[in-house]
Amino acid sequence: MKNQRPRGLLTAAVLAASAFAFAPAMAGEYPDKPIKLVVASGAGGSTDTAARIMAINIQDHLGQPIIVVNKKGASGGIGINFALKAKPDGYILMEGMIGGHVLHPAMNTSTGYTPADYTPIAMTQMNPNVLVVKADSPYKSLKDLLGAIKAKPGKLKFSHAGAGSIHFFGIHLLLQKAKLGNDSAVAVPYKGGKRSMAALLRGEADFHQTNLVSAIDFIKAGKVRALAVTTKKRLKGFPNVPTYAEQGYPEVDIFGWRGVIGPKNLPKPIVDKWAKAVQDTMKRKGWKKMVKAVGDVPRYMGPEEFTKHIDSDFKRYRKMATDLGILVK
Repeated sequence: MKNQRPRGLLTAAVLAASAFAFAPAMAGEYPDKPIKLVVASGAGGSTDTAARIMAINIQDHLGQPIIVVNKKGASGGIGINFALKAKPDGYILMEGMIGGHVLHPAMNTSTGYTPADYTPIAMTQMNPNVLVVKADSPYKSLKDLLGAIKAKPGKLKFSHAGAGSIHFFGIHLLLQKAKLGNDSAVAVPYKGGKRSMAALLRGEADFHQTNLVSAIDFIKAGKVRALAVTTKKRLKGFPNVPTYAEQGYPEVDIFGWRGVIGPKNLPKPIVDKWAKAVQDTMKRKGWKKMVKAVGDVPRYMGPEEFTKHIDSDFKRYRKMATDLGILVK
């Protein structure tokens, strides 16, 4: 009797062992609570709108509410750094954007992060870039414009939303691929895309490259003439606007994008679940309609392709920032 284990302790041990054995089966399947989607900009902007469109539609495919959380500041750095510090359990993710996730760290080494510090999950949409001149401009084509720049180096001006913006990099990429010097056209900075477009309309600049969503109304109103677009094929809504590729400059292919990004070391099952949910969401007519309404073009990239695209973007812009002397250390 001395070696007999007390019945209470034995029962407790058996129950504990049983609980441990069945713990994985009893644990809730991801996701079992609401998910926060961090937007590294203010409410009402294009990235915020994209996040809310996604949140409304994708929750049906994930089974949990998606709560959009805005954390603006430092060109996206505040919100992104906040999300990057989150536990990689899939309950705090980010609305990815080229500005905050690629352009800002590419030209600023003090952001505290690079693409190596996060997990790309899926691209959901893109916003092509378009090269425009005023409607009464003497330049009727890309060939005309490049010819004028070559003939009068340092005379023509282009407006942009600041060094490091996609407007700025886009034009310099064109000048590079056209084998024209970085100083062959004068860069004139303005605070934001709206002001840089307004500068073109006032005649303060000869040409401007911007996101299609920023130029679309002016193109339709006949106030500007589009000379090239950065998509592989011509846009359905603008069949008369040629692509850079068909005009001999396929490498001028930059475009804005949005998507879903997680913190580093996000488990593959969570990444795959979100990627599948994004694909299912993008099939919904309501989602497509809302995305087109904000001027974006649906574009899916899965985890591997999205990761490669971001890495390529970052390396390209970091090199350009270095070559142009605008890299901030």
